[in-house]
Amino acid sequence: MTLYGGYDGKGLNHVEVLYQRGDRELAMEFMELLGCTVVPTPQVNETGSTYICVHPDEGDQDPVNNVLYLSEIRPAQHDLEEVLKASIAKEKALTEVVDAYRHKARTLPYGIPHFGLRFPSFESIEPVLERLEACSNPAITDRMSVMALRPSDPEALTDDLIQGFVYTDIVATGLFCLGQVIEMQAQKG
Repeated sequence: MTLYGGYDGKGLNHVEVLYQRGDRELAMEFMELLGCTVVPTPQVNETGSTYICVHPDEGDQDPVNNVLYLSEIRPAQHDLEEVLKASIAKEKALTEVVDAYRHKARTLPYGIPHFGLRFPSFESIEPVLERLEACSNPAITDRMSVMALRPSDPEALTDDLIQGFVYTDIVATGLFCLGQVIEMQAQKG
């Protein structure tokens, strides 16, 4: 039975997550590092664009619900990002505010746009956090930071929650030049 097979309420259908040109394999590896199951066979949507299904839960591979669609950045956003990147590099005031935003996203991600992945237990999230913290692939570690808040941490919201925040530019639901925050969360059951 799929997660939504018998559920009559509203739920999150999908999130489209993009990767930059040339980063397809890296993006798939990164999503697997987050504990997701990647189905590498590209699907084709109604516009003819391809996307890869990424499932938060290996046992629920419904291609239209509770899924992340992973696809390459489109030309309009690529062109916008290139102009923004050049402007950020040239304009000191813009460089400073973007750097401040990125710093906040890495160190205090609350209030920064993000999406969350839910884990069913402390025991299920810990191996994923440990893999992220121990990752030795420089293609990923140079473009990712991880902050885990466990119940014993002074910054933890509560003893009933583990939160992991990943900041990256490997994938994004918005602008790559600002980066992406992904929260992983497990609640004590």
